Amino acid sequence: MIRTALAMSGLGGLVVAFFAVFGGMALITGTGVIIESGLRSNISGQRLVHADVLVSAPQSLAQEGDLPVALPERAVVPSELAGELARLDGVASATGDVTFPATPLGDQKGDAAGAGHGWASAALAGGKLVSGRAPRAADEVVVPKGLAVRQGTSVEIVAGGRRGEYQVTGVVNAPDLYFADSTAAELAGRTGGPRADTVDLIALRAAPGTDPATLAEAVQREVGERYEVRTGPAKGDAESPGTAAARGMLIALPSSISGISMLIVGFVVGGGISLSITRQRRDLALLRAAGATPRQVRKLVGVQGMTAAVAALLPGAAAGYYLAAHFGDLLIHLGLLPQELPLTYSPIPAAAAALVLLGVVRLSAWAASISASKMPAVAAVRDAQSEPRQPSAVRFNSGLLIILAAMGLSTMPLFLRGEVAILGPSLGGLLSVIGLALAGPKLVQKATGLLVRMLPARVSPPLWLAVSNTHGYALRTAGAVAALGMVITLGTSNALTHTTVMRATADETARTLRADAVITAPAYGGIPRDLLGEVRALPGVTSAVTASTTTVIGRGLALGDGAESAMARSAMVLGPEARGLVDLGVTKGSLADLKGPSIAIDERSGAVGEHRDLVLGDGAKVRARVVATYSRALGLGPVVLARDLVAGHTTTDLDSTVFVRTADPSALNKLDKRWPALSVASAATSPQAGETSAQLWINIAVLAVLLGYVLVSVANRLVATTAARGTELTAIRRLGATPGQIRSMIRWEALLIALTASVAGLLMSAVPLMFLSIGFLGRPWPAGPLWLAPAAVAVVCAVVGLAYDLPARRLVRRSERVA
Repeated sequence: MIRTALAMSGLGGLVVAFFAVFGGMALITGTGVIIESGLRSNISGQRLVHADVLVSAPQSLAQEGDLPVALPERAVVPSELAGELARLDGVASATGDVTFPATPLGDQKGDAAGAGHGWASAALAGGKLVSGRAPRAADEVVVPKGLAVRQGTSVEIVAGGRRGEYQVTGVVNAPDLYFADSTAAELAGRTGGPRADTVDLIALRAAPGTDPATLAEAVQREVGERYEVRTGPAKGDAESPGTAAARGMLIALPSSISGISMLIVGFVVGGGISLSITRQRRDLALLRAAGATPRQVRKLVGVQGMTAAVAALLPGAAAGYYLAAHFGDLLIHLGLLPQELPLTYSPIPAAAAALVLLGVVRLSAWAASISASKMPAVAAVRDAQSEPRQPSAVRFNSGLLIILAAMGLSTMPLFLRGEVAILGPSLGGLLSVIGLALAGPKLVQKATGLLVRMLPARVSPPLWLAVSNTHGYALRTAGAVAALGMVITLGTSNALTHTTVMRATADETARTLRADAVITAPAYGGIPRDLLGEVRALPGVTSAVTASTTTVIGRGLALGDGAESAMARSAMVLGPEARGLVDLGVTKGSLADLKGPSIAIDERSGAVGEHRDLVLGDGAKVRARVVATYSRALGLGPVVLARDLVAGHTTTDLDSTVFVRTADPSALNKLDKRWPALSVASAATSPQAGETSAQLWINIAVLAVLLGYVLVSVANRLVATTAARGTELTAIRRLGATPGQIRSMIRWEALLIALTASVAGLLMSAVPLMFLSIGFLGRPWPAGPLWLAPAAVAVVCAVVGLAYDLPARRLVRRSERVA
């Protein structure tokens, strides 16, 4: 059976299936690596290397029946817990640790602030004094060995948002700054407010002879479910509060693109198997005539597909791990993945991908062979040399219905704005591709039939033959048209959807934030506490307010939120004084009431006077009153939090931005001498702008891989299809056609397929983009690089032209010898 199956399929059929499975294996394995990393990866380069057990608060919010929601802000534990744990058997010491931004003035490197800690945790981090002594007074500090500051001198440091002069009492062989423990608690905001008498985590050292794993179990029994106990490689999760958020992103990101990836993989693999079977119609018909049962025919076709699939598994898995590594590098470059959170590699993603692909191949082979296997033997031989003349009416009608549904979904931006509205055109483009694949054969047949009737009488024979071939072999043509149309539709609609939304967001942000300049200070960990007063005192400054962003978790914060699952939302934090510089388009209430436990929300998701139960970014549960509703939710998001509500519930408790209105923005340059690491920009941006930009680059990278896979697979199919036309071209040659006319006919066919695919793809993307642009920009054309459309058409034409022309040249030379 195996020998017969391989002999019938031929090299061309096996190659088509091999490359289809190879690409699918690479895509699914790469996606699996990212998801597994989100589940199993651990932070590398831990700071508290000499701690045996770390106790910290949970950095995620559990949800029943859904994935946990990551808490990006540092959740804290009471400092008194250290004393309780120190009394446990097997505990040698229990040390509370705090981390806060601390950067010496004039030593800013890059955009990230340095870190400061209490001296008690230095030994746990492997820090040893190179010279000097430990800090004792409030104005003393120990500096790292690499800092260009000598012992006994003074240095100005911005620590915890406060600028001060400190005496250097020692030098330590660790990368951070170390202060007296009482000073560190004050700089970290642990001496008053909501975070009084708390620490970031508690580090335990095991007594001699005590196993750390055994100690961790005892500590877990002591603290119960309130806190997380980590040891070994998992300790890095307790040190880095952003780990849970990064892990959640690694799980959510592939999940969001897995649907389209699986659709494309199934489409390409199914098309490759179908083409391989189509080439064997005559042989399968002869087998039926010789007495083969339908089951034997289906089994033979299944053996062919599985043979090509098995051969592609190992090289496809290797390519998948390679893609995952480069995708991880992209996430790190975009700032979405910490450098310290490496990807996890294991055989599990490859094994899962192999099972999925083998199932897809087996199902595709069964579906493609069922028609040939059930056909009566005499009819099979009679129809073996041609495909069905009339495509399935059920398939055509189903495709049209799906296309109509896609167009209906695309109209959502005419009635809604925000995430729900964007979802409509995105799904519309995807559904339209599916509809095109189903209705394609009939549409191609009708279009080419019309073209045949419209051709003038004196048309050249090659053109007439090309149009007639395209019309007569509609199924063969439609497969390429649908796949190439998918490339154009997904490539243009996805990119232009994001750029259109980015433009709409930027425009609305410009109308919302009425600032002449924006000041940020990432090198200091946030806006220093004295900076706002200095900005307001500058000549020409009429007003200045601070703002920050955080994450809030709740239900119903935006139109379309589910009633059961909580959604994490990026939110801006403002005070009542912001109403002069921030115009949210308030419809009811006032931002002047943004005091105490209060919020403002999108007008479509609530009303003034309501109370909402929320979870802040550090896991604190609060109940807030809605004091205002607004219409400009696209720029700043669906919820704005009062500064009083958020105070003490962010990692640094510092604002991130100062919005300034001034007649002379150059006056802000006077801040450079006192604060050399400030960043001053001339325009305000949305808090979601960075996320949208990063998501755009991620989508571009993913789409480039997916569409490259489709293009290579389609080119492979076209080459195989053209190479199988030797008998047809020889017959045309014997009827008197010259080699030049045959080559011309092939080129006309390639052009017809490329142009048909281009027109179909552009139409499938143009309609959703038009509705999106009308809804978000008030015009029928999208924002962004419109040259993507002609560029996509050029790529498709080049691929189709080469895929047809190269094998055709060899066939024409062979037909010359036969003739």
